[in-house]
Amino acid sequence: MTSFASFVGRLFLLLSTVHLSVQDNGSTPHIKEIVVGRCYDYQFKKFGLNATTWKNCSKIWEALYGAFAYKNPCNLTFADYKPYFDEVGMADIYNKSLFWSGTYKAVHLYSESGVRFTTLEDTMTGWIVNGLTFCGNGNLSRNTTDGIDYDSCPNWSKNCDYTAPFWGQASQIIAENARGIVRVMVNGSRVSGDGKHRPAYKRESFFGKYELPSFQVEKITKLMILVIHTIHGTEYERCGKSSIKLLQKDAKDRGISVSCHDDPDDVRHILCADHPLSRECIFLNEAGYTGTDQ
Repeated sequence: MTSFASFVGRLFLLLSTVHLSVQDNGSTPHIKEIVVGRCYDYQFKKFGLNATTWKNCSKIWEALYGAFAYKNPCNLTFADYKPYFDEVGMADIYNKSLFWSGTYKAVHLYSESGVRFTTLEDTMTGWIVNGLTFCGNGNLSRNTTDGIDYDSCPNWSKNCDYTAPFWGQASQIIAENARGIVRVMVNGSRVSGDGKHRPAYKRESFFGKYELPSFQVEKITKLMILVIHTIHGTEYERCGKSSIKLLQKDAKDRGISVSCHDDPDDVRHILCADHPLSRECIFLNEAGYTGTDQ
């Protein structure tokens, strides 16, 4: 047991250092070590040192690696990544499934790494590769390379969204395993890089394309739409308006009971933690908060 704990400790040290690597346009450096290390880390936090319940991290890496190495990334399909998802697996999630679109930072503050709710990135499936880039190259030599392209992965386009076979399939799987009350957080203040308004919901988003259509309707009791608005941002959309109205319609058309909530108190308290004196957080001032806004 001591040697096993020492092994896990070394992996944790590796994890804390490899993230300092500078990421260019190619696959993440040391991706094998990161994936295997995260795999052990996730299970250590979940199961402790009871290794009899652990999944085989080497097999998980090999399933992921085999999906894309030495392959043209634009030609990948869901079938390529299926062995990875079969190896990792995913349990049903009761009343804690939390989906998102355009709210990455806020939704993960809200989920609290799976403690409060469970996003895709809080599951083992998503957690061990979250934030990593990985692609292969069919022209790389099998004699002198590992088949992973560390120099260049394709820029996103409709003709080559090489991440969709992985993340699209992952999105489908977590949606298929959602049970009871499910939640989706969208941004009613969403803007593009040039400051222009972007719809809070789009049918071609991962949620609209892969997750909403994959819900097992008979096992879902309600979809709660949580509409947040960026602190100091412009409020473009609210429940029942614009694209959020379309989201409500699409869910109801699937036979799902829907409720919509603008700036729920529990979410707003989390977002206001860093901006307690902003106009959106005036309720804190009324309660006697005397801190300073950053």
